[in-house]
Amino acid sequence: MKRLSAALLLVLASISCSAGAASVAEVKKKGTLVLGTDPTFAPFEFKGSDGQVQGFDIDIARAVAHDLGVRLEIRPVGFGALMPQAVTSGRVDVAMSGITITPERATVVTFSQPYYRSAQVFIVRSGNPGKFTWPADVKGKTVGVQANTTGQYAAEQTLKPRGATIKVYDDFAAGLADVRSGRIAALIGDAPTVNDLKKRLPGQFDKAGAVLVAEDYGMVFRKGSDLAAAANRTLARLKRSGEYQKLLNKWIVQK
Repeated sequence: MKRLSAALLLVLASISCSAGAASVAEVKKKGTLVLGTDPTFAPFEFKGSDGQVQGFDIDIARAVAHDLGVRLEIRPVGFGALMPQAVTSGRVDVAMSGITITPERATVVTFSQPYYRSAQVFIVRSGNPGKFTWPADVKGKTVGVQANTTGQYAAEQTLKPRGATIKVYDDFAAGLADVRSGRIAALIGDAPTVNDLKKRLPGQFDKAGAVLVAEDYGMVFRKGSDLAAAANRTLARLKRSGEYQKLLNKWIVQK
C-alpha cells in the first residue's frame, strides 16, 4: 500500500549506509525483536477493544520472534515516519504495515519474501449512489487517496490523466468520512481493508469497479540484514504447517 518519493528515498539511502544493518545475533543478544507498525490498518494491524495492537501482521511478526527465541516488542509508529525512516535509523528492527514491495524501495531496505498478495480497490458508499466505475469512466469524479501510498501513485499515474480529481488525505479515516458524506466519489484502499470495513460497518461501504493495481506486501529490514532470511524461514514454516492458512482464515478471509 505505502510508498515514498524517489527523492526522499535517495536521502534516506545515505542514512541507512551509516546506520548499519541489524542482525539476528544483535536481536538475540538484546532478547527482543522490535516491530514498527502503524496500527490503523485493519485487519493487518489495529488496536483491539483492550487497546492492544493485533492483526495478521502482528501474528506473523510474533511467529518470527518465536523462531528467533526472543520477545516481540510492538512500537506504534505513524506511517510517515515508519517506512523507511524508522527502519534505516535503527529505531525498529522490522516494519510491517501493509508495505508494498517495490524496486525503488529495495534500493534502500531489504524485504522478506512476499507474505501477502493484495490489491488497490475503490471504496464507495453502499449502493454506489454516485455510480462510480473503473475503468469505464472516472472523468469529472473526485477520488481520495492516502498520502504516500501506492494508491496515490497509481491514481496520479492512471486516473488523473483520465480527468479524475485526486484528493490526498493524511488520515485514511478522513477519506472514509468524505466517502460516507458524498464529498468524494470513491477512496482507494487495500482490498482486505474494504472487506474488514464491510464486516465492521455493515451497510456503509462497498467496492466498485475493477482492481486498480495488484501488489505484494513484505516485511522490511535494514539493507543487508540477515533478519530477512530468518523471516523467510518462518514464513516457509508457517506455510508448510498450515498455520499461515489459519491466520488468513482468522484475520482476512471474509466469512
